[in-house]
Amino acid sequence: MRRIFKTLFFMTALLPLGTLAKISVTNPIIFATQQAGEPTAVFMELHNDGNEAVNLAMVQSSQPANLVLHGTQNGKMITTDGIEIPAKGNVKLKPGGLHIMVFDSATALQAGGHFPLTLLFDNGEKIQVKANVVKYSQ
Repeated sequence: MRRIFKTLFFMTALLPLGTLAKISVTNPIIFATQQAGEPTAVFMELHNDGNEAVNLAMVQSSQPANLVLHGTQNGKMITTDGIEIPAKGNVKLKPGGLHIMVFDSATALQAGGHFPLTLLFDNGEKIQVKANVVKYSQ
């Protein structure tokens, strides 16, 4: 009886994990800055192996900064409420397209370093990422 109880306990404890989308992140980068407070941007690829679309709803960092989801419309940057990753699909955050703007960083970001991010999705999933700080090149 005790064995059955333990088995059921572990099965129900893991149940919520099966309902989450299978989101993964590749190639997270952020452009280096020369001074604190200088705006910069984060780029990456988001992959959704799940059967339902998921939205990146918010981004946070343990480093003091203001993080904003951005897109472009008619050649101008706009704030967006979320970034949809389609079921069984990918979204690439890239210059001139969808990206994460970083404003008011408390420190300058030096090439070779890392910038910690927590990606928050509308299904409750959280992914922690370290974006590589790279030198800006056109």
